[in-house]
Amino acid sequence: MMTARSMLSPLRPLTLVLFFFGINLPLSPLVHATENCTSFSANGINNWYPFSYRTDKGELTGIVIDGMREALARIGLTMEVQDDRPWKRILYDLETGNLDIVLGAYWNSERALKYHYSEKIGTDDLNVFVKAGNEFPLSTPEDLIGRTGLRLLGGSLGDDFDHFAKEHLNFVQVPQSDNMITMLVNDRADYAVLGYVEGLQHIRDLGLKGQVSVLPEPILSNAMYALINREANCAKRLRDLNEALRAMQKEGVIEQIITRHMGLITSRAE
Repeated sequence: MMTARSMLSPLRPLTLVLFFFGINLPLSPLVHATENCTSFSANGINNWYPFSYRTDKGELTGIVIDGMREALARIGLTMEVQDDRPWKRILYDLETGNLDIVLGAYWNSERALKYHYSEKIGTDDLNVFVKAGNEFPLSTPEDLIGRTGLRLLGGSLGDDFDHFAKEHLNFVQVPQSDNMITMLVNDRADYAVLGYVEGLQHIRDLGLKGQVSVLPEPILSNAMYALINREANCAKRLRDLNEALRAMQKEGVIEQIITRHMGLITSRAE
């Protein structure tokens, strides 16, 4: 009967020969990935309240940022946040390999073919914002047909809405989401689609309270994720990262992070 010792013994002479002549066997890609994996480079949009936004000191914070930092710390990794860049540039950096993680994105099938998605890190309710006095009845996306809307340049609102919009809606794409609010006030469009908290924060920051209205019912409710470059050194740790995020959900840690940032946004508005 062949024992474990006898199965391994034929490898020993070859190993000794290679060692004697100074020949090094290459490490497997997985070993290299593990050795080189200590940190993810990351970035997120600067005003996507409360998920990803910059403080007055220029530091990136938010629900997704704090959630990912905690999850990565649990598996022994860190996250290095890059300097502020426009959303379109952040996506370009991810695509070209100059960035490992985008901190905050909705799911769509095109992105899922190119990148890894993290576990869910919150939910974003999106509403339709209009200039005060220009409100209209809204119960389904069909009610937007025939009107000019605003959306973020390079952004996706999810497969279903993206496909419907491509076929039936007229959108102007805007580089910065806060610009949508001023464009509404200046009659540059009929409506804008924004996260509920995000839109209200822009109205407060711009001093336009009372000049822009939000239609009552959300037009969409999208799960929030992090996007991860498949070629990143630490991409092999995706399973561990997602296990940590699931554990944080069960422990109520994600909910605590959400509550804290909602409190920060509220106090900021006062």
